[in-house]
Amino acid sequence: MRGFLRALAGLALAAPLAVIALGAPAPRLAPPAAAAPVNQCMECHLSLDDDTFTPPAKAFRKEDVHAKAGFTCANCHGGDPTQEDMDAAHDPKKGFIGKPTHQQIPQVCAKCHSDAGLMKQFNPSLRVDELSEYKTSKHGQMLVQGDQHVAECASCHGAHGILPIKDTRSPVYPTRVAKTCNTCHGDTALMASYHLPSDVYAKYMTSVHAKAMYEKGDISAPTCNSCHGNHGATPPAVSSVANVCGTCHSVFAEKFKQSAHSRAFADMGLPGCVTCHGNHDIVQPTEEFLGTGPTGKCGSCHEKGDRCDVATTAMHKDIVALRTRIEAAHRILDTASEAGMEVSKQKFDLTNAEEALTKARTDVHELQLAAVRKDADEGLAVARAAEAAGHKAMAERDYRRRGLLLSLFLILSAIAALLYKIRG
Repeated sequence: MRGFLRALAGLALAAPLAVIALGAPAPRLAPPAAAAPVNQCMECHLSLDDDTFTPPAKAFRKEDVHAKAGFTCANCHGGDPTQEDMDAAHDPKKGFIGKPTHQQIPQVCAKCHSDAGLMKQFNPSLRVDELSEYKTSKHGQMLVQGDQHVAECASCHGAHGILPIKDTRSPVYPTRVAKTCNTCHGDTALMASYHLPSDVYAKYMTSVHAKAMYEKGDISAPTCNSCHGNHGATPPAVSSVANVCGTCHSVFAEKFKQSAHSRAFADMGLPGCVTCHGNHDIVQPTEEFLGTGPTGKCGSCHEKGDRCDVATTAMHKDIVALRTRIEAAHRILDTASEAGMEVSKQKFDLTNAEEALTKARTDVHELQLAAVRKDADEGLAVARAAEAAGHKAMAERDYRRRGLLLSLFLILSAIAALLYKIRG
């Protein structure tokens, strides 16, 4: 059995250094043997008690996802893990490459992660096109050019002690992605060399997306890779920004495509959504975005009093009127409900007004005043009816209270008269 394992390791790891170069064909690896593989690499490196060689071995042994799957050090570093002699274990003829260079790492990982047959034996849901995607990314393109600072696989996933992506401690778990990217993108000196800003993380943490992620615990909220991609990470082009945002905000994206702004922005080379909403520091949009006032977004292109300003100011007025009426209806209905009055139907009806408000805010992106006004008018009719029902319920409550007080007065008067008669 020991001889069979040695032969298997020799076949799987006999790739020469030239094959590991980025872009070279990846050798097909056989899956690890069912029995625990011989790993003299681990025994030796743990016994060294060296600050350079021992920590990686400890991290790999402790809970690395690859170690748990039965892989050994040699699957990445090459060599013969069955040999106790260092020279024999580090034999280049057995594919030993030692520590992969920055440029070699993607292809080292791709030996397994691009092998569909092998990956299906461990996790059929994992993609096997990561290397192909990475080559299309800005990171991958610059790595091929010899850049020693751009991110590769280990930069984000780690090298030893790699955790599953669904593990909350993993550096690529949704709540940790932004910090992981900030390791490089928050380095002022490094980003300056690429003429890129280094305050992206700080801006993102003020955004409505970050609040959803970290305050509400919504791990589906957008973070860096949601917009920039994972392995094919690249800055969204001007022409694709609206498509990126539209992945989540599909209705808004469709409305914007139908608007005059869509064509105008394209002619001026302006990105769609981010022109008004920003990119990394996106805040919760409000009606105050409309118009050319101090809080409006239209003033960057339009002048006060022009056709756009008149239309958006009217939209703002209609939406605020609907929102205010809905809030008033909620207050009176809540008061009536707390007083014991039955207004559940009216509360349910009020959701139709809230839907109309949402629709009006959505139709703003189409920039058609008629559409926004139609939504607002429909919502106002419902909100007014609900508010009137609330006032009617409160009037009925007051009527009941007066009747109760009158009844109580008559009862007490009768009791007093009876007592007076008995004592007389």
